[in-house]
Amino acid sequence: MIFKSISVSVFASLVLAGCGADSQNSSPTDTSASVGASESASPATEEIQDYSFYFVSETSRGFRLIREVHQVSKTENELGEDKGLNSLTMLVDGQLPPFDGDHRTLWNNGTKVNSVTAVDGVATVDLSLGRISFGSESEQRAIDQIVWTLIGNDPTITSVKFTVDGVVSDSLAGHMDFSQEFVPAAGFDVLASVWIDLLDRSDVSNPVLIAGSACTFEANVAWELSQGGEVKDSGATTAELACPDRSDWKLDLGDLAAGNYVLTVSDFSAEDGSLIFADTKAFTVVD
Repeated sequence: MIFKSISVSVFASLVLAGCGADSQNSSPTDTSASVGASESASPATEEIQDYSFYFVSETSRGFRLIREVHQVSKTENELGEDKGLNSLTMLVDGQLPPFDGDHRTLWNNGTKVNSVTAVDGVATVDLSLGRISFGSESEQRAIDQIVWTLIGNDPTITSVKFTVDGVVSDSLAGHMDFSQEFVPAAGFDVLASVWIDLLDRSDVSNPVLIAGSACTFEANVAWELSQGGEVKDSGATTAELACPDRSDWKLDLGDLAAGNYVLTVSDFSAEDGSLIFADTKAFTVVD
């Protein structure tokens, strides 16, 4: 089964509120019908669903998670009703890769999701492992990818446990206790400090409104708009709250001439002005 994601034509809205977090130890309807012999069955109604996927990007402070919201056809991909299970199947089995070329998944290693079961908010994810080769940081982020993606698509889940082919395993790649229960921890430890909600290479209409999420010093978000390699405009906006709280930011670029553009948002160190992380998205103004 090949999963297909449909890019949005307007910016994706933030679907998770509040501060994000690193996974840590917790003690804690078809319309087809035959009307007559001379009439063929009508096609099934396509149902589009939003899915949040957490991929990995490299920052000056190490690997961090960054979210992409994909629109996925439930009918075309033969998805069931369990969004949590669906999301991990698409993420871990590798059938829905990152849309942005700057993002990557740590689960393109042949691992498969066998099942996801939840009791009282605790989900047990059973995996069949592929070729696992993680350092300590990438092992943590790989686990974070699953925890954040699962909870992002099924908010009834509050923590995650793992089994391997039905058996509790002490280790995933030799660096962490894989038998523990994982919960999201402080977002500034695991999430990229700033990102754009818009999917890369999206079509947008005027007036151009872009949104995103950030956890930065004094809520600052620097931005730069370019076209054909030439900077057209730049400035700064602010998120609703400053770090350690994560919150939304919005940018009104007004009416732009039809064509291709690139927007870059950046987080700079308050100590020395060095770049901590930048997220870049290409988009096309269609009117």
